[in-house]
Amino acid sequence: MKLRWLFIGFLFTAVNAAATEIVYQPINPSFGGNPLNGNFLLQKAQTQNAHSAPDSDRSFVDRFREALERNIINSLTRRIADGEIVEGLYDTGEYTVEVVGQPDGSVIVYITHNGSGEQTVITMPSI
Repeated sequence: MKLRWLFIGFLFTAVNAAATEIVYQPINPSFGGNPLNGNFLLQKAQTQNAHSAPDSDRSFVDRFREALERNIINSLTRRIADGEIVEGLYDTGEYTVEVVGQPDGSVIVYITHNGSGEQTVITMPSI
């Protein structure tokens, strides 16, 4: 009888010892983890990152030309949207823009890339 009680007591002791609470501890410091892990996680992320920053070593002339092209295209877009049909051929350097007004009031804009010859046609109906 003593052996049976000893066995039951041992069984309850073993069960209590194995039934512990699982505690979640975050690793990332952004979510409450240890702040000392931040440098380690940042280094791992940077080594896995295959992207590189775009080259911004453009010359002043290139930046000026791009700004001038944007300004011309912006001016044309604003005029066409306001209803001022400014027909003609505009050369921005990289693109040639041809604006053609139709008798029904609609506007057709042909945009041609001078380097590749690719052409985009935009038809805007009259308002």
